[in-house]
Amino acid sequence: MSYLNRKRLLIAVIFTAFILLLTHLPRQAVPLRLNEGGFDKLVHSLGYGAITLLFVLSLKTRSIVLSALILLFVISAVATFDELTQPLVNRIASTIDWLADVVGILAVLMFSVVCRVRSVNAAPKP
Repeated sequence: MSYLNRKRLLIAVIFTAFILLLTHLPRQAVPLRLNEGGFDKLVHSLGYGAITLLFVLSLKTRSIVLSALILLFVISAVATFDELTQPLVNRIASTIDWLADVVGILAVLMFSVVCRVRSVNAAPKP
C-alpha cells in the first residue's frame, strides 16, 4: 500500500461510512427542506464529491488517470449500493440521486486530473 497514505485513507473510509449512515436514516428523520427545489441533488453531489476528494488526497501515485478511473468505478459502485439499499429503511432509491452522486464524483476527478497534469507539465525538465 505504498501508493496510499493510510491515515488519509482511513479518514476517507470513515467519512464514506458516515455519509452512508446519513443516507440511510429513515425518511421521517430527514428535514423536509432537504427535499425542496432540488436541494437534495446538490447535497448528493457535494457529499460524493467530498468522498471522492478524500480518496484522491489519500493517493501517492503519479498515475492519476488510472487512479481516477478506478475511483470512478469504485465510488460509483458505492453510490449504487447506497441508492439500492435505501428502500430497506423506508427511503426511495432514485436514479436521479445516483446521477447527482456521479456528477460530484466526476467533477472532483476531472479537477484532480487537470491539476495533476498541469503540475507535471509545469515541473522543470532536466
